[in-house]
Amino acid sequence: MGTHQNGPSGASPSGAAKPRVTVTVIGFDGSPPGPAARRALEQATLVVGNIRHLDALPVPESARRIYMGGLGPALTRLALHDGSAVVVASGDPGYFGVVRALREQGLRVRTVPAVSSIATAFGRIGLAWEDALVVAVDPPADGTDGTSREPSKVRTGGRAAKDGGFTAGHGASLRAAANLCRAYPKVAVLTGEGAGPRELAAELLGPDKSGPARTLVVAQRLGEPEESVEWLSLDEAAERHIWGDPCVVLCLDEAQVLAPGAAGGLPVPLAGWSGPGGGWAAPDNAFVYRSGRVLAAEARALVLARLAPRPGTLVWDVGAGSGSVGIECARLGAAVVAVERDPDSCERIDLNATMHQVRLRVVRGQAPEALLDLPQPDAVFLGGGGADVVRAAVGRDPRIVVAAMTAIDRVAEIKGALRGEGGSGGSRRRVDGALIQSSRLVSLPGDAHRFAAQDPVFVLWSERS
Repeated sequence: MGTHQNGPSGASPSGAAKPRVTVTVIGFDGSPPGPAARRALEQATLVVGNIRHLDALPVPESARRIYMGGLGPALTRLALHDGSAVVVASGDPGYFGVVRALREQGLRVRTVPAVSSIATAFGRIGLAWEDALVVAVDPPADGTDGTSREPSKVRTGGRAAKDGGFTAGHGASLRAAANLCRAYPKVAVLTGEGAGPRELAAELLGPDKSGPARTLVVAQRLGEPEESVEWLSLDEAAERHIWGDPCVVLCLDEAQVLAPGAAGGLPVPLAGWSGPGGGWAAPDNAFVYRSGRVLAAEARALVLARLAPRPGTLVWDVGAGSGSVGIECARLGAAVVAVERDPDSCERIDLNATMHQVRLRVVRGQAPEALLDLPQPDAVFLGGGGADVVRAAVGRDPRIVVAAMTAIDRVAEIKGALRGEGGSGGSRRRVDGALIQSSRLVSLPGDAHRFAAQDPVFVLWSERS
């Protein structure tokens, strides 16, 4: 009885023809090629790669060279080639590299990896990186700076890698990458054309030039004679117009990851409330708050479900009170800006954030004025404020705006503002809502129990049409 083989090296179960070519992908880190890489090059009839890499390697004169200007044309040539082909790529080509694209084209691939550029960059500065978050930024397809696109393409997989690192895959917008840098103290960013160190720094600084306390370590041409590793402030990086390629940018919160005795970054991802049972919608008493200034856990559960915080997104928590909503969003991976006018409440937000092991930006000010220069949000929670605050939030056109209130006479006005009525823009949004009425189990003497009614909470939300 014969054997059947499928998968990468054989025919598919549907009988599709086996690819004619096996592509060997060699990782380049500046060191001389090893025996496996040399053998692959000696046998190659087609070699694809960056001109600097190919000039540094023993490519046979008989082999045809294709210099990698764009990946699309190179993939087409590889798919049509009927011979031994080699692709040369930086570092580990299977880690945010060309291997995925080759396999998606149906090509058989084997790799001769080198040390990844991420590992090399962290190694150059002597910093452990098992707790780092890694994100690759795609160059904007429309010729813009990429800041206007949704961050929905950040692929996190929802769990840490086996070695403890946490990765967000290809396809992230520049804005999503910046939000990851806001939320986490140790992030490695693989940059792209039109989305380099300058653009990343400018996005982090924001319109008001008051970005997070971050240092950028920009590593260029690692392993090559022209290698450089520079430490820069956000202002310095944003002012420089010309950068080499490729770039690896390490975005670091020095106070957390570089200070003597610093343990490193926070666990990535944090994955919600750290108390018994985990999940989200932590008990009210998990926060320090002034009477009536914490959103009840039952209503908070719905609010969090609508906000859908995740790595790569930015959430505004306006009228933050104790900061319970923003802190839970941060625990779920989002970057958060908490806006609160009361100075004592601002101190409570900082205290609660420390208790829950997250960092968020606290802006003391009165909405809507305090919202004017904040970075673009993906989701907004309004725990207070009138229709003018709602219109200001809706005017930024986030994916969703969620408002919570306890007074029924405010519902009609807030609903109209959420729909976009009375605003300067012409767009109208879908509005929905729910009344949250809950009763909590209370123990009584004699092993008796009752359910005590909680104050009702009206939750309204507005989404793009």
